Amino acid sequence: MDPPEEEDVELASLMAETINDNNNYAQSDDDEEDDCRTSVRRGSDAPSSSSSSVSSFAPPPRRSQYSSSPRHHTLRQKQHQQSRSSSSAPTTTSSPSSSNKNDHAIFGFSSRNAILLLILAGFVLVLVLVASKLDSKNETDAASTTKGVAHHFDPATKEGGSSTTSKEDNGVYIGFHDASSENIYGANRYYKHKGVGYPLAPRGGLHPIYMMDLEVEDDSEKLPDLDDHEYYHEDYELSPYADKRLKLTDAERTSEQTEWNQKLSEIRTEYGYWNFRDDYRQNHKGKDRPVVNWSTVGDKKKEYNPLLGEIDPSDFPKDAWQTDDTYIANFLREGRSLIQRVQDGIYEEHGWERGDAQGGINIMDGSSPTTGGVAWMYEGSMKALVKKLLCAMMTNDHFFVTLGGHSAAAGHGNNFFQSYILEFQRVMEPVFDRLGMVLVSSNLAQGGMGTLQSAMAGVGIYNENDFMLWDSSMTEKDGRAQDVFMRQALLGGKRRVPILFDMGGGKGIMDKLVKEVGANVGGVTGVGLLPKFKNVTVNFAEKKYNAACWTDRSDMTPDVQYDKFGGQASWHPGNYGHQSGARKITLLFLHALDEALLLWQNTTTSGSGEGNPLNGKHWHLHADEDKIRSSLQSANATETECGKIFDFLPRVCTTPMRGAGEWTPRRDPYHSSIRSLAKAAPMSGYVPGIFDLKEQLYKGRDVHIPGQRIPWGEVDVAVIARSLPPRSSSGRRRRRSLVAATTNARHQRQTEQHVSIANNSTHSYHGRHLDGESKIIPGEGWAVTVHPAGYCDGTRNSVCYREKTSHCQLSQHNDGRGVMKGDGLSGWLVLDLKDVTEGIFMARMEDYHQHKSNLRTEGWETVNNATKEDGDGRRRKLKAPPPPHPPTWVFEIAINGVIQSMNTTDFQSRCHYMSYNNAICLLWNDEERALKKEKEDVEFAMRLVGEGGRIAVIALTHIYYA
Repeated sequence: MDPPEEEDVELASLMAETINDNNNYAQSDDDEEDDCRTSVRRGSDAPSSSSSSVSSFAPPPRRSQYSSSPRHHTLRQKQHQQSRSSSSAPTTTSSPSSSNKNDHAIFGFSSRNAILLLILAGFVLVLVLVASKLDSKNETDAASTTKGVAHHFDPATKEGGSSTTSKEDNGVYIGFHDASSENIYGANRYYKHKGVGYPLAPRGGLHPIYMMDLEVEDDSEKLPDLDDHEYYHEDYELSPYADKRLKLTDAERTSEQTEWNQKLSEIRTEYGYWNFRDDYRQNHKGKDRPVVNWSTVGDKKKEYNPLLGEIDPSDFPKDAWQTDDTYIANFLREGRSLIQRVQDGIYEEHGWERGDAQGGINIMDGSSPTTGGVAWMYEGSMKALVKKLLCAMMTNDHFFVTLGGHSAAAGHGNNFFQSYILEFQRVMEPVFDRLGMVLVSSNLAQGGMGTLQSAMAGVGIYNENDFMLWDSSMTEKDGRAQDVFMRQALLGGKRRVPILFDMGGGKGIMDKLVKEVGANVGGVTGVGLLPKFKNVTVNFAEKKYNAACWTDRSDMTPDVQYDKFGGQASWHPGNYGHQSGARKITLLFLHALDEALLLWQNTTTSGSGEGNPLNGKHWHLHADEDKIRSSLQSANATETECGKIFDFLPRVCTTPMRGAGEWTPRRDPYHSSIRSLAKAAPMSGYVPGIFDLKEQLYKGRDVHIPGQRIPWGEVDVAVIARSLPPRSSSGRRRRRSLVAATTNARHQRQTEQHVSIANNSTHSYHGRHLDGESKIIPGEGWAVTVHPAGYCDGTRNSVCYREKTSHCQLSQHNDGRGVMKGDGLSGWLVLDLKDVTEGIFMARMEDYHQHKSNLRTEGWETVNNATKEDGDGRRRKLKAPPPPHPPTWVFEIAINGVIQSMNTTDFQSRCHYMSYNNAICLLWNDEERALKKEKEDVEFAMRLVGEGGRIAVIALTHIYYA
C-alpha cells in the first residue's frame, strides 16, 4: 500500500484543526446571520462619473444620491433568505433503529445489504473528496498561487462576528476586503493574505500581525505574547470607556456600555456600515479563492522587484479577486460608500453642507494660488497619488506615511496619540483596511530639533515611504535642511518615491524640486478647522489642551503623576489644532481614494473595453518614479540648497544615504539602531546594548482617557469609519493562539527578506569577516545610555517611556536622546556596513560629554577591563560645562583594518556644525571607490586611545554611509 501523499496528510491535519475549532466555537443563528448581511449603508447605488479626471474642489456627491431605501434592503433580505432556503433544502434518511421491529428490508434491500451500500457510499465519498482536493491543488498550483496560506482562518468570527461566509462553511476566513478585526483601536490581528508590502511590515510594539513570525534580537523590543489580552483583545462592540481597567462601578460600566451600543446603532442607521461579501467559497465547494504569490510570481520575469508587484494581466491567477468582474463591481460600490460616509462625518463635524468649498481640495495647474479649501496639490501630483493608491489596492500593499518635524509636529503639550498624523491614522486605518491596504503612519518629529539628523540616514530611520510630510519651519528656516530632507526622501530606498507634503513654510523648496526633477508635491492651507458642536459649548481658547498624565485604573496605581502636562508652550498647537491638521490630510486622501475608485470603475465597467484586471498603466509606478530618481542623481549638487549646507561634500545631495541611530522615534527600532550593526566581542560575545535599561510599569495598550472623549451626541468620525454590521448576540469573539510558523520555508524566506531590507542589502547583519586575522578586535566598553524603554517607532502601536519612575505615564511620547558612548577603555566599536559603493561615512557626534560619564566602564582600569579593579566611580552631570579633551586625546578609525589616527585638532576639522545642535563629522571620503560603483562590505571601526582612560569620552547618536 502506497504511503499517503504529503498533500493528503496536510489536508487531514487541516480537517482535524477545523473540527477542533468547530467544537470550540458555537454556531450563530441563521436569522441573526442574515441580519448581519442586510446593508443600510449610504452609497449602494453610487453613480459613476463620465470622466475620471481630477477636478478642482470636486466634492463627494450629496448624501441623497447615495441613500438606499430601507424597503429595498428588506426586499433584498427576503429574497436572500428564500434563495438560501430553496438551495439548501433539508434531506432526511430513514434509520434502521426507527423502523418497525418486524421489518427486515429497507427500500427493498435487506438490512445487511443496506449497511454494505452505506459503507460503499462512504468510501466513494472519500474518493470524491480526495479527487476534489487534488483538483483544487492542481488548479491553484497552475495559477501560481500561495498554497496553504490563501486564507488565514479566524474562528473567533464564528461566534457572531461580521463573518463574510455562511455558517455551513467549515471555517471563517478573512478576505482581502473584509474587516480585519472588530477593534476600536485598529486592525491588530491580520488573518489576511500577505500583500506586496509584507516584508516591510513593522514587527514589534502593538503592530498588526499575521502570525508570530519574528524573534527580535533585543529583549527590550521583542514582540509580546500573542494571547495577551492587554495587547490585542480590545473589542469594537465594547465601549473603550467601559474598559475593565478603568476605575468604575458596575453601574457606571453598564451605563457606559449602554451609551456605546446606542452610539453604534445610530451610526449604522444614519451613516451605514461596511458590508462587503465574497461568495467564492460557497460557489466553489469550499475552495479558497486563488491569490497571487507576490514573492514568486515574478521569478521568470527580468528585473522583477517583489516589493513592487508590477505584473501583467496574464500573471493573475484565474478567479483571483483582481480578475472577478462581479467582485470588483461590488467592492467599488462599497468602497465609494465608505469614503462618502467618512466625508459626510467630517463635513457634519464642522457644520458644512455637502459641496461646501471649505472642505474642498485645491487641484492646481501650476499657476493658481494655494488658497481655498483645506489642502492643495498640483494636478499631476494628484494623479500620481491616485496611481499610488491604485497600486497599493491592486497588490494589497502597506502604505507608509511619515512625518518629520520639530516639537509642534511631535505633539508636545499633548498626549502623543493626539498629534495630527496619529489622529489621521486613527480615522483612516479602517478605511485603508477595508480597501485591502495596511496604513502605517509614523510621527518621527523630534522636539528642539529639525529633520536633518534623521534625513541623512535615508530610509534607515525614516523607512521606505509613499507619502512624506515636512513640518519644521520653526527650526529649519532657510530651506537648506528642508532640501536635504526632501532629496533624501526621493532618493532613498529600493521601492517607492514618495509624494512630498508641506505642513507650512516649505512650498518654495518643493516648487524648485517640481521644476528640477518632476517631484510630486502638495500641502495644507492655512485655514484652521474647529468642530461645531451641536449639544455643548466649548471655549477653544481656554480649553486649548486636554492632555492627561494619568487616569484612574483599577489594576494599578503608579507613583505620583503630574497634574500639569509639560510642553504646553504658546507656540504649540493644542488637541483641536492637531485635529484640524489631521482632518485636512484625511480629506485629501478621501478625495484621492474616491478618484482612484472612480477611475477603476470607469475603466473596467463602463464599456471602455479594458476590463479586469485593471490595466498596469493605471497602477504601475516604477517607470514614472525612476525618472524622478534619475533626475535627482544627475543634478548639479553644488547648485542646490542641499549642496550649500554640505559644501564640504556636495555629492551626498545626489547619493541615496543610509544610516542608523539611537535617538527615538525611528522606524523598526532595533534594526535601525547603531547596535544592530555592531560586531560582537570574540571572547565574551558582548554586543553594545542599552545600559541600565529601565523596567516598564505596565504593558499593552493604554486605556482611552475619559476626559478626551467626544461629547455625547456629537459626530465621531473615527467610529463612523469603523462602522460594521451589528454582531449576533450569541457570543463574543474568542481569542486564538496562533501557531508559530518558524519551520515553514516560505515564512522563513520572508523573515530573512525583512531583515535584509531593514539593512538595505541582501546579506545578514553580522556575516562578513576580513581575510586573515584582523587586529581590529571589537571591544567590550561601548554602550547606549539614556535610551527610553519600550518600542518607540512613532506609530499608534508604539509602547514607549513607561518607566516606573515616570511621573507622566500617559504621555506616550517617543522623543528620546539615546547615545552610543565609549571612552579610552572601551576598545574598538566595529560596525558591519553592507553594499558600500560611495566610500562615505559620517556621524553625528558629541565630544562634550563629561569625563568618566561612560557608565559601562565604571570601575575599569584597563582597556576592555582586562584587569578589573575598583575605581572611584564618580558620575558627572551632563549639564555641566563641556570639559576639554585630555592632552593626549587621540581618536582612531579603521576601514577594513587600515587605521587612521587624529588628534583633537584633526578631529574637529572634520566636524561641521550644520544646524542647531547638529555636528556631523566626515570620517571617511573615498572618491576613488565612488568612481568604481562597485558594492563592497566594509568593516568600519572607531576607538579612543592615549592616556585619557575614562577621562576621554566620545558619543555618537547617528551614523550615515553610502
